[in-house]
Amino acid sequence: MFTRSILKFTSSSSYSSSSYSSFCSSKYFFNYSTTSSNKNFLKMTLPSVTINEKVERLRELMKKQSLAAYVVPSEDAHQSEYITVRDKRREYISGFSGSAGTAVITTSECLLWTDGRYWLQAAQQLEPNWLVMKDRVQGEPTIEEWLAKRLTPGSGKVGIDSKLISKSYAERFEKVLEKSKHQVDLNESNLIDQVRESFSSVEPIPSYPTDPVFHLAIEYTGQSYQDKLSTLRSQLDQEKADYIVISALDEIAWLYNLRGSDISFNPVFISYAIIGKDSSELFILESKIPENVKNQLPGVQIKPYDSIFSTLSQYNQEKKKIWLDPRSSLALFRSVDKSQLIEKSNPVQLAKAIKNQVEIEGFRKCHVRDASALVQFLAWLEEEIVVKNNTELTEYSVAEVLEEYRSRQKDFISLSFDSISSIESNGAIIHYKPEKETCKKITKAMYLIDSGGQYRDGTTDVTRTTHYGQPTQHEKDCYTRVLKGHIQLSIIKFPQRISGRDIDCIARMSLWQVGLDYAHGTGHGVGSFLNVHEGPQGISYRSIPNPTLFQQGMTITNEPGYYEAGAFGIRIENIMVTQPTETKFNNGAYLGFESVTVVPYERDLINLDLLTTKEITFINQYHQQVLQKILPTLDPNDHRTINYLKKKTIPL
Repeated sequence: MFTRSILKFTSSSSYSSSSYSSFCSSKYFFNYSTTSSNKNFLKMTLPSVTINEKVERLRELMKKQSLAAYVVPSEDAHQSEYITVRDKRREYISGFSGSAGTAVITTSECLLWTDGRYWLQAAQQLEPNWLVMKDRVQGEPTIEEWLAKRLTPGSGKVGIDSKLISKSYAERFEKVLEKSKHQVDLNESNLIDQVRESFSSVEPIPSYPTDPVFHLAIEYTGQSYQDKLSTLRSQLDQEKADYIVISALDEIAWLYNLRGSDISFNPVFISYAIIGKDSSELFILESKIPENVKNQLPGVQIKPYDSIFSTLSQYNQEKKKIWLDPRSSLALFRSVDKSQLIEKSNPVQLAKAIKNQVEIEGFRKCHVRDASALVQFLAWLEEEIVVKNNTELTEYSVAEVLEEYRSRQKDFISLSFDSISSIESNGAIIHYKPEKETCKKITKAMYLIDSGGQYRDGTTDVTRTTHYGQPTQHEKDCYTRVLKGHIQLSIIKFPQRISGRDIDCIARMSLWQVGLDYAHGTGHGVGSFLNVHEGPQGISYRSIPNPTLFQQGMTITNEPGYYEAGAFGIRIENIMVTQPTETKFNNGAYLGFESVTVVPYERDLINLDLLTTKEITFINQYHQQVLQKILPTLDPNDHRTINYLKKKTIPL
């Protein structure tokens, strides 16, 4: 696993003077090899206890509790997509290391539900007696549908930890199973933790992180935490609520202008928050709050992390009205009587997603620095492969070089996820992560690099696909069709009543014309020095109730792709900011996108015959912008990068 990322902090009064290592997790990408000889390497690397032994121990515990099935989600108690090593329960019991998936263990079967990003990886990592189930695919059963049909009524209950599932999902889950006369056991006793404890003498249980949090100055946030709390309290008044509970880690970090390092590449910290009309309580391990940070939080009461439930129970007994988001865990909801609950989406998620002008300017600035690093890397790599004919570079080693280039940039803190550095057929593995011992060497072929950085003033996520030999006509055609979709999404103008689902097809249109597609969403929100995946906005073909409409200031990625198994992968990704735009008739407020990513496209992979005049003009104008912004950041003596940049931005 990639371990070189270090969170770096300056001696500024707004930051801890410590430097601390990130825990090793990824944005959503974990490696597996397509060769059978490497398959065993990719199993969870704790050989003392096998996956089968863990499953058998789990079944012993299930039998004692009369459970016919046990469900193990990916998420932690905060419904996080990326979690601490301690919270990786699904990975522990299954061996599957992807960031999304749910394990189901019955008395005789083991199954894993995961989405299209991970089907191949799961098939490689799981034991032969596990079955991969396609999640969120029309015509395929959901977990609850499968259990309802598979289990015999009266054979036993279905168990799941109520801390690890949201209230909204728990309701859907129970409704389907109870309709089929199956009983659901939603308690706070976690059987995977008990399995871990039983094997702890041979496999020590990881500890939760204890690194301190730090304060992020207003020059980066654009708004004080007091102002954020004031706005939130006005919304409490509107809802006639006494308190609101915030459980999502990135929302708490944003609300208090704090950052941490509990989850690798995601600058968050394990905590809860309860905001009242005249109170603010932060539930966290107190040793994680240094005195200099406490001094930045006047009026905030620091409470023990585990006291969140007793505090809620107390407010419940006092007949206080408590606002909880249905995305929060079922366990939190169970601490409050229904008569005292206000169940509604909390406003912090949306407020965080709509960037203020300081944050938007931070995005622009950090993306220029990030692009400078990426262009220097691409120039270096091209020289090594094409000019020097270096045959010893690997997917892993070149990713390390890219990280070194990024680390030299001003305000760099860490990577924002483990880089996807993939050559040839590995590029077709959507969430590939190179491992040092098993990765491929870089050859004169199609190369995909998806990477990003965490900077004090923003978060980056950029993908480019290049080729270091002679691309085939098919490769060029596929790349150009992906690029066409990327361009069309970049230039779209739309009314303010539009969600991401309404425009997802625009990025796929050129691929669809020849029967091609890609099995992932087209775009996700991005935090401001926060999680590289952020909601509620997104661009996807999946249907969701009450989709979020785009608003000015929202960030979104634009990343169509195409993946040909066993051959190559293509993805082109920019981050965009939603902005007002003018239209010919000016008949209402329309929105469009400003691309803040400034990295050249690969002109050697473009088939001009497939592009319209408008698309060619877009590319030329974009490349002129890239040249103007990146050239001044380069060392005048760095002729390699300067020549590369000028070559790649020559008008088509």
